[in-house]
Amino acid sequence: MKLSRLLAAPAVAGAMVLAQAAGISPAQASTGDLACNYDFVTFNACLHFTNTGLNQWRAHVGLDQVMSQQYAQEIVNHGAAFRATLWGDDGGGKRQFLANMTVAPGWPAAGPDGLGVELTADLPASTLDEDSNDADEIYATVSYFDYHNGGTTSHQTGTVHGEFAPVSEGGGGGGGGCLVVCP
Repeated sequence: MKLSRLLAAPAVAGAMVLAQAAGISPAQASTGDLACNYDFVTFNACLHFTNTGLNQWRAHVGLDQVMSQQYAQEIVNHGAAFRATLWGDDGGGKRQFLANMTVAPGWPAAGPDGLGVELTADLPASTLDEDSNDADEIYATVSYFDYHNGGTTSHQTGTVHGEFAPVSEGGGGGGGGCLVVCP
């Protein structure tokens, strides 16, 4: 999330409030959708995937943490130790580690609305196909060290639901196959 997008946080938060009031859940999304988790006041953590080629995906995680710009800048100046991990969720509390993510160039950043960071990971579909018999459920956990209180702050994104099973080029012949994501 670019620093300029931190300025749009109040508008995005307002849209999320309206979506919640209308009964739309922001916590789940398909493979290309934005899956966010937020508390309407202090943070917004989102995950989404972009297809980068046959059986290749880029995971994107963004965190906006509301705080003063000075407080955020002090966290950045002291290293922050941002970390994000991708997890598969098969329900019943069973989770599977999928990958670590790296901080994108130019991040983290402090701005008028607080602290922002983006993290990415390029992954093969086989890594994201965490549930070979069913749709995949993937979320990320993003955290950073806040030297002010000597503790780690951690947030979970929303969950992306979709099918990341690897496909062969041509989609199975016959012209009815799909190249990237089959419904």
